[in-house]
Amino acid sequence: MGLLPAEIPDIPEVRSEIVPARLARKLAPLFGVPWTRGPFGARTWVCDYNKLTLSEIARGAPMPGRRADTAVDGEADWAIVDRVAVTRPGGALPNEIPNATLNRFGPDTKAAVVLTAANRLLDPVADAIEAALALLVAADGTPLPARLRVVAWAALVLEAFRTQPALVAAAIRARTIQRELLVEWQLPLAESIAALPLTRSEVGRPQPETGGDAEVRNGGGASGASASGGSASGGSASRPRELDLADRTVRGLGLSAPEEIVDRLLRQLMAIGTRQSSSHLWLSERAPGQLAVEALVPPTEVLGRYVEQLGHLLDGEADAVDVLPRIPRATDLSGLPVPARRAVVLGLLAVLRQVRFDVRARERTRAGIVPLLAQVALLATESLGADDPVTVLGRCRVADMTVHTLRHDRRHDLAEPLAELMSQVERCVELTEAGVVDRGAAAEAISSANVEINIVRRTNATDPDGKLPPPAELDDWLQETWAAYRRVLEPVGSEGDADLSVGHHLHNYASYLTTHPDREADLVAGVELFAQTVIPARTRYWQRTRSFLPLRQSLQIASRATTTLSALAAESGRAELARQWAGMGFDWISRALAEEDTVALLGQVSEPAAHFCLLAVPALLTAVEQGVAGAGEVALAGRLLGIAEQWARLVTDGDESSYSHHDRLVGLRARLALLG
Repeated sequence: MGLLPAEIPDIPEVRSEIVPARLARKLAPLFGVPWTRGPFGARTWVCDYNKLTLSEIARGAPMPGRRADTAVDGEADWAIVDRVAVTRPGGALPNEIPNATLNRFGPDTKAAVVLTAANRLLDPVADAIEAALALLVAADGTPLPARLRVVAWAALVLEAFRTQPALVAAAIRARTIQRELLVEWQLPLAESIAALPLTRSEVGRPQPETGGDAEVRNGGGASGASASGGSASGGSASRPRELDLADRTVRGLGLSAPEEIVDRLLRQLMAIGTRQSSSHLWLSERAPGQLAVEALVPPTEVLGRYVEQLGHLLDGEADAVDVLPRIPRATDLSGLPVPARRAVVLGLLAVLRQVRFDVRARERTRAGIVPLLAQVALLATESLGADDPVTVLGRCRVADMTVHTLRHDRRHDLAEPLAELMSQVERCVELTEAGVVDRGAAAEAISSANVEINIVRRTNATDPDGKLPPPAELDDWLQETWAAYRRVLEPVGSEGDADLSVGHHLHNYASYLTTHPDREADLVAGVELFAQTVIPARTRYWQRTRSFLPLRQSLQIASRATTTLSALAAESGRAELARQWAGMGFDWISRALAEEDTVALLGQVSEPAAHFCLLAVPALLTAVEQGVAGAGEVALAGRLLGIAEQWARLVTDGDESSYSHHDRLVGLRARLALLG
């Protein structure tokens, strides 16, 4: 189940809404949305918009090919044969829509029909987004900064896409076609030709107010009804041009240039699953006969790039990064439908996640954000129930952000947040395998949580007074959840770019393998996974998007593994192998250091900069110790270590000894002194 799913509509009593509802019922199974009460039950297909025909939309099922076996056994009028709906000669499927009804839509008939049907299917989701945006305000009741409002809105539209990628992608294509065809010149007439009679098709000819919709309303056909909706800006009922999920809901932001805001987001969404995105989409069978698109979409990357593109519209709010939202009470949501309650929780999480991943906002809100996260978890449980997928995933994300915020300072009590995070990951795995939580959402949550728990295993959990599970116990737990992660992702074929698409998301698992200094086989497996799959995938992504962050993260983690392997080889007398591992790590970390993005990162003292330095310094020192680097790298290591030490003092208010990586800092400073 997705978090913001489309809904199959009932047939309404209002005549003008009958055709859109019927179209929605036909379109849904063709794009992965099951209609359990329909003629095909929960069976679905995932069709290519470009290959889909109007006849197939009218039938609600793919047509058989020319050479397909179309024989219908027994006395039935139709049957499903090899996933194709076939009929007896001259027969029809249940409630097929006549061509006369479809042909009233335009100017591109297929695009208009698809857009009309998709709007009807996604109407409850659009309503939910509008309701949620009205409740997302700052702690003092004033509107959130425009940047955070945009993030909340875009995150909800993204979640609707992620829940049903095939349907929303088809609707975006249809919207693009309709808008291109419905662009009209509005040219004023020169006074000298004001009385000139213009022909029907000339520019400037006034159009009848009713337009083509009069024909739909009066023509009858099998349905005798019109298409729904439409406004002056959104086209007309039979000539739609807006995707309500985005075009209607964006008005709740109260910003100028809404069309540009929508167009840029929809272009981002259409890039998902292509070589321009790090997201991983794959076809899966959720139940027998029920084909769907699963989507692992890292929201921070997608939303970060999107907001960056909108910078020119959000000028003047660059400093408004530490505004936190007001968390409504469950009673404030009690009158809302379930999709709207879900949207409120998801919108709040999007805003808080944006604050956490903004370098300046993270430090300014470090103390105040933790109680708000707890309030969001409580809101989800009270307003949706403990077993709702948004509650399970929401509580997992809340615990993830809480542990991430607190773990840097050993003075914080991590016992309860860590236990909550582990519990929600287990619940997430359980509900995913039961079909309640979809695979893409689960994979993103499990991977992110495992990163935090693995860091705690190696830092805070080593403190006997920390009241945390011992590192060995956490490691056993992580092995089980990483195995669950690989099951959730499902093995995919290596055809085309599938291996590289998955490879981008195997970074965290490869990173986990590299954190076992006493298991050389794991370290070698991690390095091989980085070298053969993860780094090539992220290199390709960087070359196509110029976004270096994912590749830098892989280079710095991979160098940690080679550094450890070099030390193990040196200790066992394998000097040449030690130099080879050190050289590989030095090449990787040097590649990261040379990129302009890294230079900019190191220009300020921040958590990401400190994290990078803690991984870069060991690789540099090992390279010097093994004779593959020189004095220049010693000086560079000293500068990088100074950045990490500055941030340690900042995050602990000067008590550097309580920093979770304090022992590493001391050890690196000692090694540096020996080489100095």
